[in-house]
This record gives sequence, C-alpha cells and structure tokens, in this order.
Amino acid sequence: MKVVADEIILQDDSAEPVLSSGRYFSDEAKVPGVESDKLDEGHIIADSLGGVSNAYNITPQESTLNRHGDQAYLEDAIRKAGGATNFEAIITYPDTKTQVPSDYQYTYTLHGNEIIDTFDNVNPDEVNESLGLTNDDSSNSNGSTEEGDVSSVDTNGNGQVTIQEAKDAGFSMPITSDHWLYQYMRDNDGDGMVGE
Repeated sequence: MKVVADEIILQDDSAEPVLSSGRYFSDEAKVPGVESDKLDEGHIIADSLGGVSNAYNITPQESTLNRHGDQAYLEDAIRKAGGATNFEAIITYPDTKTQVPSDYQYTYTLHGNEIIDTFDNVNPDEVNESLGLTNDDSSNSNGSTEEGDVSSVDTNGNGQVTIQEAKDAGFSMPITSDHWLYQYMRDNDGDGMVGE
C-alpha cells in the first residue's frame, strides 16, 4: 500500500480545534489487528503532522516501534523541521491474509535533503536483545572511534546510515559524536547522540 502527500503541514494548535491531549481526534480507527496488546493504532501520517485517524491512515504497528523506535524518530524529525515535502509511505504486508504490515518505507524531503527510512514492524528492543546488542560490555563495537568502511553499514548506498542499518551491522546504540559512524547519521535532537 502507498500513501503520498506533496507536503506535510504540522498541526497548528493555536488555529485548529485540538483536544486537551494535543490530538485532533479522541480515538483512532480500530482496524483489524489493533486488538493485540502489542500493537498500536499506528498512524502513517502522524496526528501531529496533520494526519487523520480513519482507517486509511492507521495500521497495526508494534507499540515500542510506534512510541520509541524508528517511527517515533521520523515523526520527530519532521516536526523539528517544521514539516516535509515529497512524502511517500510504502506499507508492505507479508501476504494477502493479514492486516498487520511486515515493514514500512518512508521517503520524504527535509530542508532539501531526501530521507529514506525503512524498518520492520517489530519491537526494536527485542531485536536488539536477540542480536546481543543490549549488553553493557566495554568490548562492543560502539566503543571504537577508529574509522571503518561506511559502505559495509550503509546498505542502501545513500550516504546516510540509519539507526536500523547501524544496528544490523552490529553497532550498539547510542552512537556518540566521537564515534566515526556519527558523521553519517542524523542526530535529530542535536545532543551528540544518535539512537539514545
């Protein structure tokens, strides 16, 4: 499935009827799959980004991914940029029998730069744990400040490393500003850490 918007215009709390919760709508559409306690009513275009809460904009999305993972990061980046242009979301389903997506790909432009975010509809904390990336051990690859080959991490070859690409390459989060990989990543909140 594909969702396209020429421009993402942020919710304007001062000029639009917004609930005390900060949302336009009191509840989201209950599409098949969201009855699971591990899945949220995940917006394709977030409410704060002007998205609606009907079934055309809602997918069953893993809760941690939606609230704290790559989905939350991309929404925050668009909010901090004041909106986006050339927005396209591609939602992939594993088969024609399920209503729960397997993965998402977002392409959008921020300040003239095209961004491509791709991630699976899974709990990122569980994936990190299964890969042994949550252990606090001083020999992990995050501690290395020696420059490596970015092409081995930047799997889509766009010159920018996503959090998921870094994790897939075995790097522990967060990546700090003294790490060689940091220069290839987006530090959305400018605090010198990516993936905290």
